[in-house]
Amino acid sequence: MHQAVVRLSGGRLGRLRRWLDEAGHRPETVLWFGESPTDVSGDTHAFGVEFVNAWIDKHLDMPSEAVGE
Repeated sequence: MHQAVVRLSGGRLGRLRRWLDEAGHRPETVLWFGESPTDVSGDTHAFGVEFVNAWIDKHLDMPSEAVGE
């Protein structure tokens, strides 16, 4: 789990905070994004990770609890 969160954050503290929050609520989501799932293509998985990280970057000013609402 720790490796997945660090990998997904790309060294950005705001992303790290969001991924850690997600791990606390839905660890299976973090593991899916942090690993290489077999149920989708590598390109689809990479797109998903990039999409979520871009979304996180746009919402860094908001408290993490408010983003999910």
